[in-house]
Amino acid sequence: MVARTTTSTNRLLDALRFFANDFRVNLAVTINDTSKFSSGVERVLHGADVHRIVPWRDVRNRAIEYHLAVSASENIDFEWISTRTVVLPHGLGFNKHVPTDVPGATRLAGLPPVDVLRDGRALVVLSHPEQDAQLRAACPEVAGNTAVVGDHTYDRLLASRPLRERYRRLLGVAGRRLVLVSSTWGRQGQLGVWGSLTHQLLAELPADEYQVAAVLHPNIWARHTPLQVRIWHEDALAAGLLLLPPTRGWQAALLAADLVIADHGSLALYAAALGTPLLLAAFGDEVVPGTPVAQLGASADRLDRRLGLRDQVEHALATHRADRFAAITNRVFARVGESTRLLRDLLYRELGLAPPPSPPVLSRVDDPVPDLREVTAFSVHSEFVDASTLRLWRYPAAVQRLGDPDTHRQPLPANAVRHLAVDEAEADLTLPQNASVLVRRDVGTAAEAAGWTANALENHPGARVAAGATAEGCLARLRDGRLVRVRVTGPPPDPMLLASAVYAALRAGRLHSGGFTVCAGAVTAPVTLDVRG
Repeated sequence: MVARTTTSTNRLLDALRFFANDFRVNLAVTINDTSKFSSGVERVLHGADVHRIVPWRDVRNRAIEYHLAVSASENIDFEWISTRTVVLPHGLGFNKHVPTDVPGATRLAGLPPVDVLRDGRALVVLSHPEQDAQLRAACPEVAGNTAVVGDHTYDRLLASRPLRERYRRLLGVAGRRLVLVSSTWGRQGQLGVWGSLTHQLLAELPADEYQVAAVLHPNIWARHTPLQVRIWHEDALAAGLLLLPPTRGWQAALLAADLVIADHGSLALYAAALGTPLLLAAFGDEVVPGTPVAQLGASADRLDRRLGLRDQVEHALATHRADRFAAITNRVFARVGESTRLLRDLLYRELGLAPPPSPPVLSRVDDPVPDLREVTAFSVHSEFVDASTLRLWRYPAAVQRLGDPDTHRQPLPANAVRHLAVDEAEADLTLPQNASVLVRRDVGTAAEAAGWTANALENHPGARVAAGATAEGCLARLRDGRLVRVRVTGPPPDPMLLASAVYAALRAGRLHSGGFTVCAGAVTAPVTLDVRG
């Protein structure tokens, strides 16, 4: 198994499962670290319990004996490999022209060197017969050195669709809509063209109605380091962005998504094939004309950064047809449902072994493990829509920068009242000083909440309300000394929501003992207030 980049390594690790329970096969892994994206490969392998890595010098010196090489990169140093190499795809098709070492020259990404193909030293795995015709036209030497087996990842996605609600639960989506933003690598990808997109989505979409997630190509993480990626997204992460790591979780996030905002990377094709609503935020001119990706780029709707994002998101959701891109994706995926068996049997055939008699296991896609932080400060807008119903719209404060020219938030009702609500765990210490509402989310007794709220108001003279979570809801203290016991019928929602409801009732002149319903996105919470003092 020859690893080279984090992207190709992830695909290699997927292929390891084909040899499960077979004591005839011994796996050895080496790293041909000749890419600027090789950083992190060893970490990915160690994370998969591959702790014994064959040094590449042993491959060059013929110090290791093996019967087949498998890689998911067409750029490995084939001249040092003593057997035929099965080249697995690390994307969908051959859709991109990438630069070569010769100034101004490009090559077709995914295609091994001509001399390697001419000598039959590589077998290129394809997902559709159309790719074979494309490669033959570009490089006649590829003839006889390809195998169409379908796409194993797509088969896993299809088989895992019944688990969509599981993945949404693990991602914490609850009753919200999940908007998944994806970026391929390079200056023409979404991150290179519109790096602030996740920030703007979080600023314009109400937090109780939408969740935003991001999947970045592994090359982005490898080239810029995880630290740099997180620094770029610092405010977005504080605002609740679900950032999926480069090694796992993108498939689950794709299945969980209500809308995908993509570019010319493979994830756009997967989304289109699954029938998920799709918008394009960028699309590079490096795409090969006539390919399915190029056709998708000409057909899919574009996200316009000059306009409000929420209107465009909701229009895409309302007008989508699941079969809209079927004619395009039918050019990408063949042998649907058979790929796992076909790819396993191909690998065994190249090894000269009979495949196991039982069919291979088609594994569900891995559970997501996102980088997720709880939002600890909200800009809240409130309005009593009638005598018994309070509606709240909450936006993460971390992405609410005054005068941001790129934010086009949908207008709120004219009578909506704004305030800032901040949890005690907020890292930005300027926010509690400017907050109208202070909250402790940690559930405690009424006595503990009473003590905390008194201390919070004493330390923050600008706040009007402080509230501590209790098992039944929360206990709020007003600046004038009154205490408000908030009880919820059913499971209590976010204590910050209840605290904001108390403040909204205070501002509206409706703070008295009695009940009303708090609505925020999919949350509908009947509350009873007991006002004392």
